[in-house]
Amino acid sequence: MASEALDGDNLLQLQPEEIGKNDEQLLPDEIQRCTGLSYNDFYWRYMHKNFPVIITDVSNDWECQQWTAVQEARDLNSNPPSASSSINFDYLKNKIANGPVPVADCNSSYFNSHTKLELNFHDYLERWRSSTGNQSSSPLSSLSSPEVNSNVDPATRDNLYLKDWHLAAQMPDYNFYKVPKYFASDWLNEQLIDQKKDDYRFVYMGPKNSWTSYHSDVFGSFSWSTNIVGLKKWIIMPPGEELKLNDRLGNPPFSIDEQMLDEHNVRYYTINQRANEAVFVPSGWFHQVWNLTDTISVNHNWFNACNISLVWQNLRQNLKAVCREISDCQQMDDFEAHCQTMLRASFGINYLDFMELLEFIAARRLAEETAATKFLLFDSYRMNDYHVQYDLACLRRITRTLSEDPTIQRSPLQLEGRCRQLLARLEFWS
Repeated sequence: MASEALDGDNLLQLQPEEIGKNDEQLLPDEIQRCTGLSYNDFYWRYMHKNFPVIITDVSNDWECQQWTAVQEARDLNSNPPSASSSINFDYLKNKIANGPVPVADCNSSYFNSHTKLELNFHDYLERWRSSTGNQSSSPLSSLSSPEVNSNVDPATRDNLYLKDWHLAAQMPDYNFYKVPKYFASDWLNEQLIDQKKDDYRFVYMGPKNSWTSYHSDVFGSFSWSTNIVGLKKWIIMPPGEELKLNDRLGNPPFSIDEQMLDEHNVRYYTINQRANEAVFVPSGWFHQVWNLTDTISVNHNWFNACNISLVWQNLRQNLKAVCREISDCQQMDDFEAHCQTMLRASFGINYLDFMELLEFIAARRLAEETAATKFLLFDSYRMNDYHVQYDLACLRRITRTLSEDPTIQRSPLQLEGRCRQLLARLEFWS
């Protein structure tokens, strides 16, 4: 591979993990808030160990800072006094076309989920703008409250949360944010964006008291969430703690609070996320999020070498659940193919999708390793040599695991042959 040029802030500079430095796997006493964290330290201390972290000063230069309007100083006791920001509704209307957007009604639920509806974006903004006059309490006073901080009867106004909006995909020429380098090693969106499929890049925006119910992230993926404006409160718990909250049928609650968690002896952390901060949510950490003020955030779900094995485990477990659900149909023709169809519908991907993703990432990394082809991640970042090699080593391990899986071996989609082909290519260049 050709020697790499120094790309400064755009180089994902990964070094071999220092033996013994990151062996400690005890959960932290509190979630750290870091400024000036290096990519290498984030990779090994947090992403590889599956620990959460708050990273400050990530969105200073993003165009979407124009979506906010600075108001008067609110917290006069801080040093220096802090300024509060509000939503720049006029800028948003002028910048973004009036297309349909997905909205959740936080005052209504249906089958353990907020009721979903679709509104035109400008109509949503006007309904939001009209509700802001009802909210007068200081957002900073909300940080200590364990409840959804409603100072107005929710029945008297909208509580509509624009969620899971694929704005970046819908407006590819509008560069309203830049993926922080910490999160640029993203196998999931690297493939989906290249193949112009639905990706996992989202914008969330909503009024004070809107909220996201208790859940863990899709696929068992990582997620990151950067606040552009506003304050969010998170409750987040390590993997395994969620089992203490399930009912006798194994179903999780729709919503949680501190009292419930304390009564069930759940270990959890509380995060108060401010504007210009990114929260890294590791795989399998259940959480619930409240908007303590009017809030806008940019969010991604993703996975990479650090958690690809966890995603595979979740995929296998979900296939087993699907097979149990329709076990009375086991004698039908194409039973396993039908299970894969249901797996894709319920989980979001199936074994074929997972195999295609591994093949795609492997092809790119092998091209970098063997032909000095440099792919830009999110149009900005390049990996150093060791990063490419580490990705390839992880791809070899997960492909070897797949090749030994009984479902893969008997798949009518010839997945075993594809696994062995991919493994041969990866081992040839190891």
